[in-house]
Amino acid sequence: MPDAALDLTLTAPVQATDAAIGRVEHIIIDPHLGKATHIVVREDALPNTLRLVAEKYIASASPQGVHLNIPHKRVGALKEYIQTEYFSPAYFLTLAKAEEVKLPMAPASWTVERPATPEGSVALAGHEPVRASDGKVGRVDGVLCDRHTGRVTHLLLRQGHLWGTREVQVPAGLVAGYEDGEVVLSATKAAIGALPDIHEG
Repeated sequence: MPDAALDLTLTAPVQATDAAIGRVEHIIIDPHLGKATHIVVREDALPNTLRLVAEKYIASASPQGVHLNIPHKRVGALKEYIQTEYFSPAYFLTLAKAEEVKLPMAPASWTVERPATPEGSVALAGHEPVRASDGKVGRVDGVLCDRHTGRVTHLLLRQGHLWGTREVQVPAGLVAGYEDGEVVLSATKAAIGALPDIHEG
């Protein structure tokens, strides 16, 4: 791996300047810019809490872990990835009145949770299938980015099963797009199969 690369591996541990924080849950990609803009960190202390951490806060990253350039208190003040909206019964009554609709029963309150993925971006979770031009070739394991620009240089692709896996680096130029929860490549299965396993040699 080049010195100028950030290896953002899903599930890698995340360390602030003064404490361990959690693990990488998602990698946020802006496909139009070709950049990794954020990681989503699942906190160890509060496992149901996910934090949206901008790429600018990443000091270094490898399969062994991501090191941030901010302390854990600053991480705790970052935006939560899962945003919760509460809609009271009064909200629905106001809507019904504005639309001149008679509700059949008294409305209940609703709580809606949604991810704070920036508009136009994609959140890679590590289970997305990767499809070559002629069929499925594996699953996303992470991305490599240029340390200075944040541009994605390679997609980390895991192939095979527990008893025979290999991991390859697919050049970003071969990523044709992101469709319905899968990554689409412009290369064939044979071309991807010819890429070297990064754990060999």
